[in-house]
Amino acid sequence: MKGIVLLSGGLDSTLVLLKMLREGHKCIPIFMDYNQWSLEGEEDAADSVTTWAGMYTGKNDLGDLGSVITIQTRWGPMMFENLGEEKVGSVWGRGIALVGLAAMWAYTHGDDFEFIALGNHKGDVGPDCKPGAFDASLHDALIEGTKGQLDLVLPIRELTVEDIGKELAEFGIPWELMYSCYWYPPCGYKSASDKYLCPGCRRKAIAMVAAESTDKTLLTRPNSPQRTYQSDKATPTGY
Repeated sequence: MKGIVLLSGGLDSTLVLLKMLREGHKCIPIFMDYNQWSLEGEEDAADSVTTWAGMYTGKNDLGDLGSVITIQTRWGPMMFENLGEEKVGSVWGRGIALVGLAAMWAYTHGDDFEFIALGNHKGDVGPDCKPGAFDASLHDALIEGTKGQLDLVLPIRELTVEDIGKELAEFGIPWELMYSCYWYPPCGYKSASDKYLCPGCRRKAIAMVAAESTDKTLLTRPNSPQRTYQSDKATPTGY
């Protein structure tokens, strides 16, 4: 089957891409630029992940893989007038918008696409990532909107963060290629003297521990679930 993998360069979308390739599908990785805070880090990671997956594909017969395609939109600043052209955080309804944009791209680039794959996983708590009713509604909307051409695929929906870490380790992809920071400016992985990481970096650390990673540089773990830093852009962007 030929389809689209929405690739952010993070743990979840990277695993989705690798799993779909391993199953023999032809995957077109698409990265969405909506002027997000983490744009540069995510886009670089998406390119790095795609390059690595391409080399891995050649060695292990995982299927075809092209270069990452970037679709640029500026819906973020349009939603928040007070931000102008400044970057935005998490946008409500992002999942719906990303799938819609990917479907539009598929419609204008051929009639042989059969699926759009997302990295929704067990434990998603975002307003547009809840399992069950949301997944079913988004799936139905995609089927209806594309007259049955495109199916919504969620290859890691039943996986926990720990499961995701273990499966990524099985593929052997270097952890430093994937970008997971949610804060602006990015917190990255902090030194041993810093106690807290953003939610994305916290998830990455948990996944690496589950995978029994020995990379001590990336394994600084937080000792509190509470956020201790947030951008002043958080309130107007709803994140």
